[in-house]
Amino acid sequence: MHRKAILACVAVFVVLSIGIAGHVGGAQGSSPVPPTASQRPALFKDSRQSLAIARAQGRKNVVLLVVARAGAAAAVAEKAGRLGGDVRYRDDEVGYLRVRISPDRATEFAEFDGIEAVTMDYDDSYPNRLGPGRQALPKETPAAVPPSTPTGQSPTEWPPRLTDYPLRHPYSPIKDLDAAGFLAKHPTWDGRGVTIALLDGNLDFLLPEFQTAYTADGKTVPKIADYLNVTDPRDDGDINPQWVNMQETVTSSAGKASFKGKTFTVPRDGTYRFGFFSERRFNMESNAAYIDQDIDRNGNPKGDDGLFGVLWDETTNDVWVDTNRDLSFADEKAMTDYIKREDVGIFGKDDPKTPVRDCVGFAVQTDPKNKFVSINVGIYQHATEIMGSVVGNKHPKGRLQGVAPGARLVSVFYGVSNAHGLIEGLITAFKHPLVDLIVLEQSVAIASLPYLLADATHPISIVAQRLTERYKKLMFVPGDNSPAFGFVAEDGLAPGAVSVGGYQNKESYRVNWGFIPENDDNLHWGALSHGPSGAGALKPDLIAPSGQMSTDPGYRKPMVMPKGLYELPPGYSVDGGTSTATPMAAGATSLVVSAAKQTGVPHDAAPLKAAITGSTRYICNLAAHEQGNGLIQVGPAFELLKKLQAVQPITITSRAPVRTKLSHLLLTPDEGVGLYEREGWAVGDSGERTITLTRTSGPSEPMTFGLTWYGNDGTFSSPTAVTLPLNTPVAVPVAITAKREGAHTAILSVDHPAIPGHAHRVLASIVVPYRFTAENGYSVKAEVTPPLPGDLGVFVEVRPGTAVLTFSTSSPNVGLTVVSPDRDNLYPCGFDAPAGTPCSVSRPQPGVWEINIAPKVGRTFDPEAPVPLKATPVTVTATVLGVDVTAAPTPSTMLKAEGSQPLLLTFKNRLGKVTAAATSVELGSAIRRSAAIAQGEQHLYEIVVPKGTTSLFAKVNGVSDARADLDVYLLDCTEPEKAPEEKAVELEKGNKAPSAPNPTCGTVAKAADVGPDGEVDVANPKPGRWVVVVDGYSVPGGPVSYQYLDLFTHPSFGAVAVADVPEERAPSITWAAKANAWAVSLPDPPRQLAAHLTATSKEPTKGGGRFGQGEKVLIPLGSVDLWFGAQAAAATGGH
Repeated sequence: MHRKAILACVAVFVVLSIGIAGHVGGAQGSSPVPPTASQRPALFKDSRQSLAIARAQGRKNVVLLVVARAGAAAAVAEKAGRLGGDVRYRDDEVGYLRVRISPDRATEFAEFDGIEAVTMDYDDSYPNRLGPGRQALPKETPAAVPPSTPTGQSPTEWPPRLTDYPLRHPYSPIKDLDAAGFLAKHPTWDGRGVTIALLDGNLDFLLPEFQTAYTADGKTVPKIADYLNVTDPRDDGDINPQWVNMQETVTSSAGKASFKGKTFTVPRDGTYRFGFFSERRFNMESNAAYIDQDIDRNGNPKGDDGLFGVLWDETTNDVWVDTNRDLSFADEKAMTDYIKREDVGIFGKDDPKTPVRDCVGFAVQTDPKNKFVSINVGIYQHATEIMGSVVGNKHPKGRLQGVAPGARLVSVFYGVSNAHGLIEGLITAFKHPLVDLIVLEQSVAIASLPYLLADATHPISIVAQRLTERYKKLMFVPGDNSPAFGFVAEDGLAPGAVSVGGYQNKESYRVNWGFIPENDDNLHWGALSHGPSGAGALKPDLIAPSGQMSTDPGYRKPMVMPKGLYELPPGYSVDGGTSTATPMAAGATSLVVSAAKQTGVPHDAAPLKAAITGSTRYICNLAAHEQGNGLIQVGPAFELLKKLQAVQPITITSRAPVRTKLSHLLLTPDEGVGLYEREGWAVGDSGERTITLTRTSGPSEPMTFGLTWYGNDGTFSSPTAVTLPLNTPVAVPVAITAKREGAHTAILSVDHPAIPGHAHRVLASIVVPYRFTAENGYSVKAEVTPPLPGDLGVFVEVRPGTAVLTFSTSSPNVGLTVVSPDRDNLYPCGFDAPAGTPCSVSRPQPGVWEINIAPKVGRTFDPEAPVPLKATPVTVTATVLGVDVTAAPTPSTMLKAEGSQPLLLTFKNRLGKVTAAATSVELGSAIRRSAAIAQGEQHLYEIVVPKGTTSLFAKVNGVSDARADLDVYLLDCTEPEKAPEEKAVELEKGNKAPSAPNPTCGTVAKAADVGPDGEVDVANPKPGRWVVVVDGYSVPGGPVSYQYLDLFTHPSFGAVAVADVPEERAPSITWAAKANAWAVSLPDPPRQLAAHLTATSKEPTKGGGRFGQGEKVLIPLGSVDLWFGAQAAAATGGH
C-alpha cells in the first residue's frame, strides 16, 4: 500500500449514549469491591454484545424479546410505542412480546419497570457473539481395520469390517430404561396416544420409520401429526428460504398464467397468488448448506435456475408447487396446511436402483395474513438423526424400532439460531391441541453458551415455566454437550422443565462405538452435561441413553461411523449427544403417559416430572452434578405416578449461598436455590453454610422430614431430620470440609414416609482449587485419572495481575478445554496436540479456572484397544506467568521521521519460571482519549486498518471507580472478500448462488469479564474497518471516567529493535535489554507514533483461527506502551 494511503488511516470516535438511571449491579476488577446494590442491568452481557454489534453494523433497529411482569404486557407494549418501537409479536397469556426498536432506545426500554426479563434477539444476521475459541469436531480420515478379534467375539462378526452390524444387531436402550418388562406385560403402552412436539429442523418424514403411529385405541395414524415453520416471514423471510413471498396475484386465461417471464399451466382458470420457491437460497452455512442448493436432487445441471413455481388459491387455501419445473401445475396435486389433510409433496424422482434416495419430501403452510407460503422441506439432518431411536416404527417397511414406536410427532422448525423463533415455537408447541410432551433442541448460540449467568431468569426460561404451569405439559431440554463443571444450558433451567444429560451402557458402547469400557454404567462421551446451574440448582434433572442406532436423511450417502468400523446404508446412523438423550427421555416418558392415558391416571406436568425424577436409578460411579437424580426408569416412574395421585402435593423451596464470579448479579445477590461455591475454598478449609427450607403447601401442622445425602464423598454433613412448619423458613446447617482439590457435589434429599418419591432435593457444590504460590514456583502438577468415557476438571486459582495461564498434559489421548471463572468455555488448544504441548490463555481473569480433561473415545475404531478399555492416569501441569516491563529513559520529545532513540528496558519476572526475552516490534499509529461513560452507554471507536498491519491493540484503563464493570469488544467490520463472478451460462452446476457471506462486525476479541479494565488485540488484522466498543455494563456510582488507547503497528512506521535473547527466567529475577526506536514515517494527527513493547516466550502461544488450529501467535508475558509523538509522556502499562 502507498504511504499516503497508510497515513490516511485514522480512528473515528463516536459516542452513542443511552444514559439512564436503571438497575444497578456491583462489579469486581483487579481489586474486587463487593457490590452493594441488589439490582442488575436488565440486559446481560451477551445482549450488550449483540447491541454493540448492531451499532457497529449501523442497524436502525434491533429486536428485544421481553417477558412482562404479571398483567403488564399492555403497559410494556404502550411503553414500546412511546419510544418509537414496534410490537411484532405479543402473547398476553404468558406475557411475552417481541419488540423492534432503535438501538438508541433499547436500554431505556429494557429498564422499564413493567419488564421482568429481556434479551436481545439473535439470529443468523448477527455474527457469532461468542468470539473465537469454539470447538467443532475435527475432520478425520477413516482408519484401516486390521483383522483382530476382541475377547468373546466371533471372528466372522467382529470387527464387522464396514458392515451394517449395529443395524442387524441393534442395541435397544429399552432395558436401560427399565421398560422391557413394562412393555412385555403391556405391549400397547408403547407411546400410542401420545404426541411429542420436536422443536428443531423439519425432519426427513419420507423415511420408513416415520410413517406409522397409533391412537390410544390402536388405530393406525401417520407418524407426523403436524409439520410447521414458526418463524415470522416478515422478519425472517430473508434468512429462512422456506418462506415464499406471495404478495403478487395473477389471473389466468385459457388455463395459462404468466409470472416474471414464465408462463404456467394452471389447474383451473381464476385469480391466484404466485411466487417462486428457490433452492438457491439454501446458501447459508448455518442453514442446511449440506443440501448443496439441490432440493430436488437433480445435481443442478447446467442452466438450472433453482426456481419452483408456487401457486396459491386463497379461496380454497390450495397450494400447488411445480416440483418437476415443467411449467405446469396441472400435473401437481393440490396441497394445504399439513394438519388439515396430511398432504406430502415430493421434490425429485427416486431411482430405485440406487441406495441413496433421490428425492425430498415437503409440506406446505399458508400465512393468509401476511401473504406468504412456507415450503417445509424435510431436509434437516440433526432432527432426523435424533428421533429414529426414539419413535421409529418398523411398520410397514422400516428396519429400526424406537423405544416408543406408537408415539406421534409434531415437527416444529423455529429457524436456525433464531431466538424469537425458539420462544414463539415453544408457545406454538405448548398451545398445540395434539401435543402432550415438548422436546426443545436449542441452538447453543442463543442462550446455552453466551448467557453466562445460567440462573433460570432468561426470557426463554421464564416463558417455558409460565407455559408449563398454564398448559401443564412437560418440556425436555438438552443439558449441554460441553465437558465442563457447571455448564448446564439455560434453556432447560426452568423449574418445571427437565434438563437431560447423556448415559450409555457398556454393551451399547461395544455395539455402536466399537470399544468396551470398564464400567457397566457410563456417561455418553458426547453428552457430558454437568451441573450445577449458576444459581446452584440440581441440573441436569436426569440422564437418558444416547449413542445408539438411529435414522439419517435418506438423501445422504452411506455413513461410516465410527471411523473404520461400520458402514451404514442411507437412512441410518449412530446418534449421540444430549440432542439424542433428550428426546430419549421424552420417549421414555411417553411410555408412562401412554400407560396413564390408557388406564385413566392423571399426568399433568408437575406430578409427571415428580414421577420421572423421583424414580430414577442413581449410579454410584457418577457424581451428583453429572447425573442429577439419575437414570430415567419407565416402570418405576409409572408406579410412582400412580402413588402420587393419592397424596396431597407438598411444595418446599430452598435458599442457599452462592459464591461465583457472577453471583452478585443473581436476583438476590450471592444466593440461589442450591449451595454453590466455586470461589473461596482451599484444601484444609472447613466451615458451615446454611440451606434454608420453606414448606409452602400441605397440612397446617409441622411436618418432620428426613435428610439424606446422595453422592457425598465426605465433604458435607448435616442433621438427619428437619421439622418444617407451614410457610416458615427453617435453617439447615451444613458442615463442609475441603479435604482435597476438585469439584465436590452431593444431593441433600428431603423425604417423608407419607410422600412417595422425594419431597424436595437440593444440590450442594463446592470447588477446591490448586493454588499458585511462591513455594511451588507458581506451578502445580495434578495427577488425575479421568473416567473413560467421561471427563474430569482440574481447578486452579488465578490471582489478579496474571499475564498468562499455561497448562499441558502428559497424554495425547485427551481433549483439553478451559473454563473461565465466569463460566465462559474456551478452546485454546489445537486438535490432536502432542503430549506436553502447552496451551495458554492470555490475560486470564482472576478466580477459579477449570482445566477439563476428556479422554478421546468414539471417533475412530481401534481394533487393538484392550478389553475392557480402562481409564489411565494423566498428569496436568499448570503455570501462571507474568513479567513487569519498564523503559528508561521514557520518550520526552517527538521522534521525527528518519530519527531514532535509544532505550533501556528492564524486566522482572513476577510469577512462574519461563524462558523469555523482549521482542522487537514495529512502530505503530496510536491514539489516546479520555472519556466518561454512564451505565447503559456504548462508545464506538472506529479504526481503518491499512493492508500489511501486523497487530491491532486496544485497551481501557484508569477507570475512576473500581466498582464499575466496563466491557471491551473488538469487532471485525471489514468487507468480506468477493468471489470472482462467473457467467451463468457457463456454469456446469446450474446457476448456483454463491455462499451467503458471513455477517459483518464479528467479535474477534473481547474483555467482558467482571471488572473495570479491559484489553483486546489481534495479530495481522484484515485491512478495512474495525470497531472497538466500550460498554458501560454496570456503573453503580454514576458516570465514570476512563482512558482509552488503540494502536495498530505497521512496518512503514519503523520499528523498535531489541537486543535480547531467550533465557530461562526464574521467579523474581530481573534483567535488562537495550533497544533502539527508529522511525520511518509518522501518522497523521491526531494519531501519534507509539510502540507496544512486550516480553514473550516461544512456549505460551495461542492458536489463530476459531478453534486454535491456525498459526501460533506469541502471548505477551508483560508489556509497556511507549509514546514518541509531540505529546510524548511517560510510558504506560508496565505488566
